[in-house]
Amino acid sequence: MMVSLKKAKAISSEPKPERANLIGRPMAVVRKGVRALRRMLGPKPAVRERWCLWGEVLKGAWVHARSGETPRSAHAALIDLFIASGGRANDLLSKAVAIIHPPYRLPPAYGVLGKLDNGGLEKVQRQLETDGYYVFENCLSEDFCDRIIRQTLAFNCMITGDNLPGGVVRGRYERGETPKAAKYLVTEDDTTDIPEVQELISDPSIIAVAQNYLKSKPIFSGIGLWWSPAFSGMADIEAAQQFHWDMERIKWIRFFIYLTDVTAESGPHCFIRGTHKSGAIPDNLLRLGYVRHSDETILQTYGRDAFLEFVGRRGTIIAEDSRGFHKGMEPKKGDRLLLAFELANTTFGANKRHLIRNVHVPRFGEFATRYPRIYSNFDFALSV
Repeated sequence: MMVSLKKAKAISSEPKPERANLIGRPMAVVRKGVRALRRMLGPKPAVRERWCLWGEVLKGAWVHARSGETPRSAHAALIDLFIASGGRANDLLSKAVAIIHPPYRLPPAYGVLGKLDNGGLEKVQRQLETDGYYVFENCLSEDFCDRIIRQTLAFNCMITGDNLPGGVVRGRYERGETPKAAKYLVTEDDTTDIPEVQELISDPSIIAVAQNYLKSKPIFSGIGLWWSPAFSGMADIEAAQQFHWDMERIKWIRFFIYLTDVTAESGPHCFIRGTHKSGAIPDNLLRLGYVRHSDETILQTYGRDAFLEFVGRRGTIIAEDSRGFHKGMEPKKGDRLLLAFELANTTFGANKRHLIRNVHVPRFGEFATRYPRIYSNFDFALSV
C-alpha cells in the first residue's frame, strides 16, 4: 500500500529579516564573551584554546537551532573539543540536550529486536553503557533480507574506494562479477524508498533502544546501505576498513544490520570493547586527530581481549556506540550487504538530510506524524 506525503518546507539557512536583530544581539554577546575569556586566559594557551572551542560550538548551536544547518567551523570545533576533553564535553552537551528534548512516551518496544519489556531494555542499556555494543540475533527473515537484496541490485550505486582517487563512479553491483572498487553505496534517497527499510525505521523496538540509550528523543540522523565485495584483500580506507572513531553528532547510537550471512572471510564488523567511554582513548591517539589507525596500533593499545569480530547469519543486528573504535573487515571472499542506521539526540554536526519520495508503509506515515522529532531529518516529498 502506498501513502503519499507532502513536500516539507525548505528551511532557510539565513535568518528572516524580522529575526535578524533577535539573533544578532545574542550572537554579539557570545562573541564578546569569547573575546573576554581569551584576554582573561591569556597566559594559558591550552585552557584558552578549549574555551575558544566551546565558544565556536555554542555559536554553531545557535545557528543550528535557527536554521537547521551546522556551520563547518562548529562541527570542526565539536571534533576538536572531543579530542581536547576525551569525550567529556560530549557528555555534558548530551545532558543539556536531554533536558531540552526529554524522551517520548512510546508504544511497547515490540519489534524486530524482540519483545523488550522494561527489564529487557535495561539489560540492553547496561551492556551498551558498559561495553558499547549489543548483538541481536535472528531479527529478520531470509525472505525479508532477500527482498532488500533484490532491490539494491537494480539501483545505480556510488562506487568508491582507494583505487578511484578521481572521484565517485556510478553503476550497478553485479554479484559474481569482478568488482570495480571496495564499496558500492546505494544512494540515500533510493535507500529510504525501499519498503522494508521504512518498516525498520518505524520499528518500535529499534526506536525504544535508541531513546533509552540517548535519554532523549532520538532522530534518524543517518542511513546507509552498501555492498562490500572482496576486492584487493587489503584494507580500504575509503570503505572504512581501518579502525576509527566517529564524531558526526554529540551523542548517537548505530544499528548495523547484516542482510547477507557474514563469516570471518566476508567482512565482519569489528569493535573494540569499552572504547566508547570518555577517557578510553589515550591522548597519544587523540592527538593524531580524526584519522584511521592500523590493527597493530589498536591491538597494542587495548589488547586482543578487547577486539570483537561480529560474525552472524543475515538478520543479525548490532547496536553500537560508534564513538568507540570500529571498522569493517576487508572481505577475503564473497561479499556483504550492510544496512546502517544512526539515531542521534540532535542533528548538530554533519549536515546530511534524507528525502522520502513516497511512504510505502502505513506505520511509517503514522509514526512520522505522531513523533515528528524522530523524523525531523527527513524531507517528505508529499503529504499524508
